[in-house]
Amino acid sequence: MPDDASLNRRTLLKFGATVGAGLALPAVGAAELRTDQPATSGRAVHLVIRHATVLSMEPGAAAMNDTDVQMRDGRIVAVGNSLPGEGAESIDATGMILIPGLVDSHWHLWNSVLRNSAPAPGGEAFFKSQLAVSKRFTPQISALGVRLGLLEAANSGITTVNNWAHNLRDSAFAQAELKALFASGLRGRFWYGYAQDLDATAAMDFADIQRVQAQLRSMPVSRVDMGLAIRGPERTSAAIWEPEFAFAKAHGLPISTHIAVTAKTQKEKALQQLASRGVLGPSVQLVHATHVDAQDIETIAQSGASVCLTPLTEMRVGYGLAQVDALHRAKIPITLGIDTLVLSGNANPFMVMQTLLNLAVGMSGNEQALTARDVLFWATQGGANAMGLGGQIGSITPGKRADLTLIDARRLGMMPVLDPFASVVQSATPADVDTVIADGRVLKRGGRLLGSDCAALTREIAGQLRALGLP
Repeated sequence: MPDDASLNRRTLLKFGATVGAGLALPAVGAAELRTDQPATSGRAVHLVIRHATVLSMEPGAAAMNDTDVQMRDGRIVAVGNSLPGEGAESIDATGMILIPGLVDSHWHLWNSVLRNSAPAPGGEAFFKSQLAVSKRFTPQISALGVRLGLLEAANSGITTVNNWAHNLRDSAFAQAELKALFASGLRGRFWYGYAQDLDATAAMDFADIQRVQAQLRSMPVSRVDMGLAIRGPERTSAAIWEPEFAFAKAHGLPISTHIAVTAKTQKEKALQQLASRGVLGPSVQLVHATHVDAQDIETIAQSGASVCLTPLTEMRVGYGLAQVDALHRAKIPITLGIDTLVLSGNANPFMVMQTLLNLAVGMSGNEQALTARDVLFWATQGGANAMGLGGQIGSITPGKRADLTLIDARRLGMMPVLDPFASVVQSATPADVDTVIADGRVLKRGGRLLGSDCAALTREIAGQLRALGLP
């Protein structure tokens, strides 16, 4: 990989004043975000899940039948048979499959209230319609979108969400989205982005990014960290994206950018532009990459960058088909995402997993190109690894945080279970998710979300949509 010294010389010095000024910025409003008791959950429980089929997702580990998992104070403390559980609550998981909490690696939560306002023959194209309505959003509407998406995440067994916030019109929008993320009880990353209509010649709001970073760092313990969501070489010139990459490096922030999304944008050879500046690496997430070529795939593999695939939305918006088999054969870290409810219709990570498996087989012509376990790894430990959280979450391992999803495999459409990995990837739906635990807090139990008034949220959204002039 090219050395990045040239980028440092050309850009880091240019932003020295900005970085220096950032050191003096106060940490603002940390107390407003801290939520010891998330709105959708109670305390971290002492709990034993008993008699489950456990898919730990540890390397090489087979499914463990009739197995108990004990958690206390937000951590997994033991995995085994007939575990003692004095003083603990208990869930009988006979006939159920326990997996690590799912990791969604790319989701634009703010526009969830625009569900299914997708392109149709004779109508406006997706990006044109989104651009027009995004200008009328308020922080309150964006927060409602985040709340709606996160409720669906919890309902679907997703315990970590990467919120790619790309309609931040001022600092109030960032605060509204962050507050909703903290209140959800889920783990997450806030990818600080830009306004939808930000001019291609305008830079991101570096000052507010520094404020939010200081705000998050001031918290003694936080389930939420931060990254930079940038437009990149396909939407801005080097005069904009190079300083953004330099800023992220100077502040220790990971970067995410959409790349090679269409045949037209691929003509910009954006990925090779990044590689020539030496800015690719494990802290960079490349989203979609539907039109990368063989040179690009080799470049990504050498750099250690990850690729996030969102096949349902990629097909719905006309990006094309995810190159799952080619990326997998190159040993590139793959993760997956819902992307947006506008195009996906709902939050169904199981359908995303099944679609990726089918694409790998269908496009390669090799029915053994990929296993269900491979895809489930991307949605659990692989997603955690790409976030730098692989030592904390992603597998059912004593000492890790208690992020867990329990799936009822006794339901029609899932039984009988011959291969539990295949059952999860190919048969499960959000309706089969019985229990969801995030950081030791129970968010869903017995198939019901806890502490959430969906009817009230529906009324709030309807009122805000009327204010936007939408039905």
